Amino acid sequence: MFTTKPACSDGTIIDDPKFLANTQQKIEQTSKKLRRKRAPNFKKKIKASKRWRKVRKQISKLQNKVANQRQDWQHKVAAQIVSGNSLVATEKLNIKGMTRKAKKGSKGKHQKTGLNRSLLDVGIGNLISLIRYKLDECGGVFVDVPLKIAPSQTCPQCGYKKKKELSQRVHNCDNCNLIADRDVAAAMVMLNYAKGLGTSLSNVDADPLSKNPQLCGGFRKVQQLKRQKPRT
Repeated sequence: MFTTKPACSDGTIIDDPKFLANTQQKIEQTSKKLRRKRAPNFKKKIKASKRWRKVRKQISKLQNKVANQRQDWQHKVAAQIVSGNSLVATEKLNIKGMTRKAKKGSKGKHQKTGLNRSLLDVGIGNLISLIRYKLDECGGVFVDVPLKIAPSQTCPQCGYKKKKELSQRVHNCDNCNLIADRDVAAAMVMLNYAKGLGTSLSNVDADPLSKNPQLCGGFRKVQQLKRQKPRT
């Protein structure tokens, strides 16, 4: 069991619509039809049949629909996050490494494959880029949190670290007994890290937006700090 749903330190979890997963079966069925038609062969100077071109257009239409749905969802989520946050922090993820194919015979290959598909379906890299872009436009602050912080392996309450398997979706600390959703706990760790960032983010008098910040969004996975409006 794995998830790529953005989660917040307050327990809010943004739903992942799984556009590709919901359309994959139809794409595969249409692709089977395509293989039965006469495909083009440029070396042999064979043109594609009309039926092949027709089915190919159907596949392209399905793929474009998924891409458009994903892009629309990404823009809406990014706008939602930025509209309610002046400071956004996300773990500096290695997207290429996370979506790399699992080695043959490796432990957890099935889980790795499922996570790869989920990450690609969400388009996490583009989502983060959109958040960064929209935040920059409105004068907000974006923070990359180093991988060494290991938010998904760290307890936000006591700092105790313990490696978790991908299938472990609940954080259960052996040291302080804190129990929380894995991604929510990771978001809380991100908040703790962000609170300790330099004087520019910790000086309340100098920056009213940093007062009592709350982290929103663990993507482990996307983490954000709630906007704190200056008092009038």
